[in-house]
Amino acid sequence: MSLLSLKDQIRASTVCKAWREAAKSVTVVHKYQWFVSIPTWGNSIDLLDPLQGKKYTMNLPEKGVTDVSYSKDGWLLMRRSCFVQFFFFNPYSRELISLPDYELPYQAIAFSSAPTSETCTLVTLNPISEYIVAISTCYPGSAEWITTEFHCSLPFDLINIHSNLVFANDRFYCFTSGGVLFEFDPASRTLNHQAWDDVRFPEIHNNERSYLPKELYLMEQKGELILMYTYGIEKPMVYKLVSSKWEEMSSTLDGLTIFASLSCSETRKDVLGMKNSVYFPNYGLRNNKQCVSYSYDDARYYPGQPKRLWSVDSLWIDPPPFLR
Repeated sequence: MSLLSLKDQIRASTVCKAWREAAKSVTVVHKYQWFVSIPTWGNSIDLLDPLQGKKYTMNLPEKGVTDVSYSKDGWLLMRRSCFVQFFFFNPYSRELISLPDYELPYQAIAFSSAPTSETCTLVTLNPISEYIVAISTCYPGSAEWITTEFHCSLPFDLINIHSNLVFANDRFYCFTSGGVLFEFDPASRTLNHQAWDDVRFPEIHNNERSYLPKELYLMEQKGELILMYTYGIEKPMVYKLVSSKWEEMSSTLDGLTIFASLSCSETRKDVLGMKNSVYFPNYGLRNNKQCVSYSYDDARYYPGQPKRLWSVDSLWIDPPPFLR
């Protein structure tokens, strides 16, 4: 079964119960993220399997005129064109879960788990000044958002935090371009922070200011925080937080696959055909079904030399349930 293409695996799984169980064992092992492009206008979205290079278009009348803000566990956090109405949307089941209006500005937003779980928490970050940040929380079924202002002893950068809000170990984390990790506990509504002088953005390697396009990504892998810097088409630099110290990962990424985007980033381990690579939510060339990626095994980008590594209306999502 593992030698079949994904499409043939699906067909084989319908033969009988035993074959279905065999197909499940293969697809679970090879589970990885899919690329999803969600234009603001129109009722359709595009799904792309980055490994198979196959593209699917879904017509979703429920979508309307919206922006996508975050993705996790197969759910999308959407925002309507009025900019104050958020809702959860599952493009596969077409289930929609409304949220109370949110009228405050924000620079980063994330949720902890699927909105159907009892532990789902939404968080927004809004730096008011260099040393003051407003954090708002909400839960599915809540009547309103709760906002608290925190005064920090370390500066909270006003840039490059859009892709750096992540949930791990019952807390939300944000890493700023100044090398500060902020930790927010939604249960106690407390905020802590710690700085690292040796991991700064973006001049950490040569202490010189660079004019290359640069991005900062924070993600988690089974409770461990992973940090990645990108500089134009240079090799992405990846670090892991180990015992309160950021350590640069080996040149092979230890079998890790990173799915990076401006909204949120995910990691997977030991995915056949995708190990030791970073995938970005962007096509390499016009009408090309291959996503831009960087291979640490080959020390190069595919395909070609991309002009940029991100796309505003694109991110990653769990594959359709029938493929898991």
